[in-house]
Amino acid sequence: MLRSSIALAPLLCLSVASACSDDGGASGTEAPDTTATSATSDDSTGGDTTAEPTTGEPFEPFPARGGIVIDRVEANSGVAVAIGKDGAEVPGADRVAYLPARRDTLVRAYFKLPEGWVPRELEARLHLTGGGVDKVYTAKMLVENDSRDSDITSTFSFGVKAEHVQPGLKYSISLWETAPGQEDTPEGDVPPQAPYSGTAFVGIENAVANMRVVLVPVAYDFGGCQATVDPAAIESKFKQALFQQNALESLEFTVHEPYPVTYDMTAYQGLSRLVSEMSQLRTAEGADPNVYYYGLFDNCGECIGGGSGISSGCTVGLAADITGPDKSDASRRAAAGQLNSGAADTFVHEIGHTQGRRHIECPGGNSQGNDGTYPHANGVIGVWGFGIQDIRLRHPSTHSDYMSYCGSTWVSDWQWNATYQRIRTLSSWDLEGAPAPGHDDHPGEGGLLLGAIDDGQEMWWTAPGSLAADAPRSATHTVDFEFADGTTPVAAQVSVRPHGTTLNIVAPLPADFDGRQLQRLTLRAPEGDSAVEPTAVRWLHRPDRLKAAE
Repeated sequence: MLRSSIALAPLLCLSVASACSDDGGASGTEAPDTTATSATSDDSTGGDTTAEPTTGEPFEPFPARGGIVIDRVEANSGVAVAIGKDGAEVPGADRVAYLPARRDTLVRAYFKLPEGWVPRELEARLHLTGGGVDKVYTAKMLVENDSRDSDITSTFSFGVKAEHVQPGLKYSISLWETAPGQEDTPEGDVPPQAPYSGTAFVGIENAVANMRVVLVPVAYDFGGCQATVDPAAIESKFKQALFQQNALESLEFTVHEPYPVTYDMTAYQGLSRLVSEMSQLRTAEGADPNVYYYGLFDNCGECIGGGSGISSGCTVGLAADITGPDKSDASRRAAAGQLNSGAADTFVHEIGHTQGRRHIECPGGNSQGNDGTYPHANGVIGVWGFGIQDIRLRHPSTHSDYMSYCGSTWVSDWQWNATYQRIRTLSSWDLEGAPAPGHDDHPGEGGLLLGAIDDGQEMWWTAPGSLAADAPRSATHTVDFEFADGTTPVAAQVSVRPHGTTLNIVAPLPADFDGRQLQRLTLRAPEGDSAVEPTAVRWLHRPDRLKAAE
């Protein structure tokens, strides 16, 4: 396997004019294109309206005059969060989203100008303190119009490095004249700073937020198509898409060896089978419970349709389930997708399902199993999004949530918060440490039986884990474990895979399973009983029982 970790490089130095730095002294030449929302390199130094004198005393900057007001301060590491308004701190209850620690973050200072304002260059100083940080970022720009949400160059914008984004962080922003000529201009009614006095909390979360993903490139050989995915061609795009739209401080991204597939991947049943095999693969390889597996295949551009998987159109990806938050759900942190022009978006969407996320309804999307609690009408993201690596803004009403089927997608504040909770939970497992020697993490536990059933195709395997005593079970689906010394019926969990009709079956193995002689399994369901021979099951719930179905 190839392994790499991603903790993104600092944001580009953002300002309308070119001069900006992270220490108050150095100046740079990188600035965004003033006609777009994406940052580009610019060697110009525009914005000066008054020349520096060549004789006499050196100019000493002083607070900006003329009544300019910083009316809003915003932090954005994926979705916009107002942290300051009208000179005061925005209370935590009024903030729309989490701000994760140790993640590159854009800070924007919005300003309003009074009538009669004289356009000129000003310098903004962002002073960060607390949480072990004492850092000053500066940015200069030509100030001639009020700030606008849609134009990143119309605000004083600071790319704060991940190392300075720490729990307990506070900020203050002040504006300064950069050249003589305004000494006699009156001061404004409020000071040109935010907050108006002292400092305010940025509101950084005190939690670890990591994600671990294994990308499995498929070596496909069926019919007239032989194609092996080249991970080097797509790895950076996949990592960027997932990292930017999840509240992560780091992403561990591993590329697996090619996985051979010799069955039809132009039919839904083939895609469903691959997802089940990804689930089995992560189990067989002993992956930690917080690791996601994603199979990526190239079927020579063929539409995946037919069967009972979809009603219309082509299916480009599938997840094992709307996966739960527990360690026992590990085997269902698996998905697969087709290599095409939108493969990175599909990747984020399907991993989203395995993070427990359902579809979001949008006009014309025709998605099934939608989450009715989504707060923004028509599936739009609702707040300004920002890519901390591609340095692009996403409009709140023209971009749809990535769990929808509509148009240009990005993460909404609502989705950001939901996945952050899952990320925190799974990240905490890495901090627990290994169990003491001889300690069984799940004493007396027999493991889980998993099944995937669709249109006559059945796959069965076992995995480590258990179901909580209060976990919901089906009232109509039962697995009978028929042993030589008697039968033990177990109520099963039942769900349907997103995008299709594959029926997921999960049933805990009886506690004494490994000490009894299993003769047969029978799934009892309203649509009829189904017998399963032990040789048709891939036994993966114990390391000493790893074997393929015969």
